[in-house]
Amino acid sequence: MKKLILYIAVLFLILGCKELGRIEHVDQSAPAPEQVVVKEVKNTSGGAIIKFQLPDDENLLGVKAVYERNGEIVETKASLFIDTLVVEGFGTMNTQEINIFSIGRNEKLSEPVVVQINPLLPPVQSVSFDVESGFGGVVINLQKNFSEADLALVLMADTAGNGKFADVQTFHTKSKEIKFPRRGLKIRPTKFGIYLRDRWNNKSDTIFKELTPIEEIKIPSDLFRNASLPTDYYLPAEGSTGYRLEHLWLGADASDGTFYATSHSAPMPQWFTIDLGRKVKLSRIQKWPRPDYELYSSTAPRIFEVWGSENPNPSGAWDDSWFLIGEFEQFKPSGYGEGREVGPVSPEDRDYWYNKTEFDVVPTEKAPDPYRPATHIRIRVLSTFQTFGTEADKSQIIIGQLAFWGQMVN
Repeated sequence: MKKLILYIAVLFLILGCKELGRIEHVDQSAPAPEQVVVKEVKNTSGGAIIKFQLPDDENLLGVKAVYERNGEIVETKASLFIDTLVVEGFGTMNTQEINIFSIGRNEKLSEPVVVQINPLLPPVQSVSFDVESGFGGVVINLQKNFSEADLALVLMADTAGNGKFADVQTFHTKSKEIKFPRRGLKIRPTKFGIYLRDRWNNKSDTIFKELTPIEEIKIPSDLFRNASLPTDYYLPAEGSTGYRLEHLWLGADASDGTFYATSHSAPMPQWFTIDLGRKVKLSRIQKWPRPDYELYSSTAPRIFEVWGSENPNPSGAWDDSWFLIGEFEQFKPSGYGEGREVGPVSPEDRDYWYNKTEFDVVPTEKAPDPYRPATHIRIRVLSTFQTFGTEADKSQIIIGQLAFWGQMVN
């Protein structure tokens, strides 16, 4: 019994010592730390980077900058292991006053060091943007976002024609250059407005335009057929009729095992040609994958080209009878990694992959006139997710369904 009591006493003593070891003494009577010494101020777009030298003070906890931004007093803090402060979010190039304090462990502040900065032109003022008519609505263009700032493009419209504008949609991006289509709008002259906003609620001037959306329909697939040109590749996997090219437009549910899948030894790049049975101008392409399979991986197309022709060479040759409609890469809402790796897949990525994947036809340097009429569409897959970034010359390709949108031409 005595041994048990002795053991318990020793245990409490050990635990008590450990607990006491966690207590950090803060001297509430210690004076505020000395001021920092500002060494350099580098003005940046909408802000500045302030480099400083820390005081030699054992009571030092960190440093903070206090300043006014859009009518509010805000703070930016740095630990004692960092010698720079970043202040940002200013919407003009006006001179700004920054107060920098040393912070003591007892939370006492030094006298402020007052620094004046002169922010460079902020992204909401330097980034180019515009809005123009598009198929089924309008297209918003953003360019020259060289700093890859996190921006929102706000589209407004006076749909009632009474001079009152209401928000239609807000698009978010960090891209240097991007186009956003907004469809589902009425085909009539409408006044639109668009402006940029950043995450600190700084805003650009608003651009106003009266535009008329271009009529767009889903191209009927009743006349589609496999053109079977000599250089095309469309042999189904295992020779199964359940994987033949026609399943791309027959409307069958891909979950029942009917979708397009080429053989496992198919050459790369590979292409197939669809005879549309009528003359059309394409505005966009919708794609559905094999359900619950190949999520941003494996044999799904990653980069591909779409070509059009009114009179393709019957030999299947790539010649002047074909014109480029566009080159596309599978979009991933959360973005790819710095090395273009897929990286983590978010719920938004998954939803887009299975329910919203589409590719907009827009003029580019490579495809300056993509809206030329075509009776045949040729899709040339340059890489799948498993061959992207490699020199692989063979790969199976799997696609659930395709649909084409645009205008039929008489």
